[in-house]
Amino acid sequence: MADGLYGVKSASKTKAKEISSSTSLAFSTNLASLISSSSSAKAKATAGRPRSSKDKSDIFTAHNKNVKKRSAADLEDGQQRHKTKDDIGSIEAAELHRSKRKMEDKVRLYNAMKRGEYIGQEGYDDRALVDFDRKWAETQVQGRDEYDHGDGSDSEEAGTDEDELVEYFDEFGRLRKGTKAQAAQEERLKRIRTNLVEEEERLSARPSVPTNVIHGDTIQYAAFNPDQVIADRMADLAKKRDKSATPPPETHFDANAEVRTRGTGFYAFSQDAEERKKEMDALERERQETERIRKEREEKKEQRRKEIEERRKLIAEQRAKAQADKFLDSLDIEGA
Repeated sequence: MADGLYGVKSASKTKAKEISSSTSLAFSTNLASLISSSSSAKAKATAGRPRSSKDKSDIFTAHNKNVKKRSAADLEDGQQRHKTKDDIGSIEAAELHRSKRKMEDKVRLYNAMKRGEYIGQEGYDDRALVDFDRKWAETQVQGRDEYDHGDGSDSEEAGTDEDELVEYFDEFGRLRKGTKAQAAQEERLKRIRTNLVEEEERLSARPSVPTNVIHGDTIQYAAFNPDQVIADRMADLAKKRDKSATPPPETHFDANAEVRTRGTGFYAFSQDAEERKKEMDALERERQETERIRKEREEKKEQRRKEIEERRKLIAEQRAKAQADKFLDSLDIEGA
């Protein structure tokens, strides 16, 4: 379309088409279909983790835990089979510690029931699973039957020993006189009371009272003893002292213990005491003989030296006399 004067568009001569209701309905339908298709495509593009196809178990389809294992165990012949850690799986440390503590409590309770300490406490009849009175009665009946079937002489001796009167101290420290059975029963009761007190002290959260506490007015002596340090040191030295035999046994040099070249005058003595003494005596005799010979030689040398000196003096005297005579002879010749 050609522009109007001065570049201004001229008004359109075509009339605007009126939109009918059918056209508006078609447009709305088309727009709705486009929106639904775009939303479905976007949902497919951003889909998350697919849900598991496994159906959730309900109360009608779910079974009890480990029911299959128990059923298999019922079908077995009842033979004992040891299971390892791989079979039962790992156990937590807290659960293992709790089980161990419960077992220790049961062991302590059972030992107390065997000693008779548990009898008479509150709730004993309700919590006790073993009737120790009946157990003791059955043991006594069984022992009496064996006693009746035994030898008659042995039975009489046993009865005499049980009926023998002895002296014993009761729980209050009083001297009593009764049978051996009564004394044994009293000792057993003392032991039970002592064990009960020790058990209560051990299980009590309150610490026991120290025995070295001084109560009341007390005069302390030897609180500081300076000599105690010296005494302790002397005791330590006495402990470190050699407690072997004094004097120690004779130990001599063993020439055969080492391999080396000795000197010319080396002599290997025997390790036997008697043989060694003989060798020492022989050496002593040889030494005395050597000294005697050496002394004789020295005496001979001294005597010879004296003889030589005397001869030298004699020769000197003779020479002097000869010279004097010669001198006198020379004087006589001149006078003549």
